Amino acid sequence: MEIFQSLAAVIAPFEQYLFAVAAMFVRLSMLAFLVPGLGEGTIPVRGRIIVALVITWLIVPFMLDDLPQNINSVSALVSLMFLEAIYGFVLGFSLRLMIFVLQIAGTIIAQAMSLSQIFGNILTEEPNPTVSLLLMVAGTTLLLTMDFHVGVIGLLVKSYETFPMGTYPDLEQLAYWASGRAAYAFEFALSLSLPFVVLNFIYNVVLGVVNRAMPQLMVSFVGLPAITGASLVLLAISVAAMLMAWVTSFNLVFAEFGGG
Repeated sequence: MEIFQSLAAVIAPFEQYLFAVAAMFVRLSMLAFLVPGLGEGTIPVRGRIIVALVITWLIVPFMLDDLPQNINSVSALVSLMFLEAIYGFVLGFSLRLMIFVLQIAGTIIAQAMSLSQIFGNILTEEPNPTVSLLLMVAGTTLLLTMDFHVGVIGLLVKSYETFPMGTYPDLEQLAYWASGRAAYAFEFALSLSLPFVVLNFIYNVVLGVVNRAMPQLMVSFVGLPAITGASLVLLAISVAAMLMAWVTSFNLVFAEFGGG
């Protein structure tokens, strides 16, 4: 009982902000379920919720002047939480798309290397080609070593300047933005994997010429180890440049909402 009395004494001066803080927690929770690192499928749901609660507790003092007060009706509370969930999803979706870029690029590369049948599920619940997992783990680790988790807190605070609490978004502009981001993700993923696509094209052209010249030769037994070995060498040479280009693009996306 003493614990609850102490907690009530702490909350009492901010009673008028209680529902607004709950809505803030909804935005942060949606972001926590999508943000790279914390939003991976292998992280327990309880762990994400605890982190969201702690971060909400930390940033509330900086946001009191911008929070609406005395939300008395249920409809106003439901509407506010729904809007906060949309804004949290927009922030998390924009960052999660960059992880999808590595996943798509890795799938294309694995297909070009003839290694798409080797699966694993280190970060995600569904199995992915090994090359995708390699790029996703490397990209996520690179972000966390660059203090990305600290920047996300700043991004959340500054997001209330871009998306003030209680305001309604322009759904037409939001849909246009989301489709543009998705198109950019596929375009960027293809550009990262383009050297492997070109190598695979050259391999198939050469294989076709050899097969026409020597029909009796089992070209697949010769060509398959060759394309896999050449692709592994190319991956070892180019993976650093790929990740650097990806980090540069990620920083641009992160700065779009005031992060970084």
